[in-house]
Amino acid sequence: MAGFIRNQLLRPTISSLRGGARGWGWYHRALKKLEGNSVEKSIKYDAAVPSPGVPRPRAYLDISIAESELRRIVIELATDVVPNTAKNFINLCTDSPLGSFKETNIHNVTKGVYVVAGDILNGNGTGGHAALIEGERFFPDENFALQFSERGVVGMANSGVDRNASQFFITLKPLPHLNGRNVAFGKIIEGLDNLKALESVYCIRGRPLSKITIGGCGLLE
Repeated sequence: MAGFIRNQLLRPTISSLRGGARGWGWYHRALKKLEGNSVEKSIKYDAAVPSPGVPRPRAYLDISIAESELRRIVIELATDVVPNTAKNFINLCTDSPLGSFKETNIHNVTKGVYVVAGDILNGNGTGGHAALIEGERFFPDENFALQFSERGVVGMANSGVDRNASQFFITLKPLPHLNGRNVAFGKIIEGLDNLKALESVYCIRGRPLSKITIGGCGLLE
């Protein structure tokens, strides 16, 4: 069973490149697929709700560092753009029988780049499982309409094309090289300053030496 590779977001393996998973051929085929579909055309991520009558849901993560007081971040989920990806995240935030983020770790903090969490199997970045259909570990890339254009955008960490599970990352700066490679599905709208506390944790090669835990999660009314 394929696992997740440390720094997979930035450094795809040679084997995946040879297989075309991350190569230019795949990239241009993806762009061609998006042509003609105005919904999927790449747009800068914007927290504004496109349809005021249908507000986007908001999920929260309560994070503790070394068992300290919980710090909350609130994420707006783009259910109008990537409904399946957002649904997977919602299920994992609401104690789905298929898995939950509660009491799992933020296992990677690459300062000034991103933080990664959501390994509901192993807690160290080597595993994960989707929460959409029982028995299906992965689900496909839905689209790449939203861009990693600023700090606080939330996207899927994957182990290859169409291999999204439960791991996700939060950008600490614009990461345009991930556009077309990873699916963005949300954005922090409250608690952005709490990312600074995560960045302050001492790490070795991205691995936090202090335990960072998602102590609670759910949906806001």
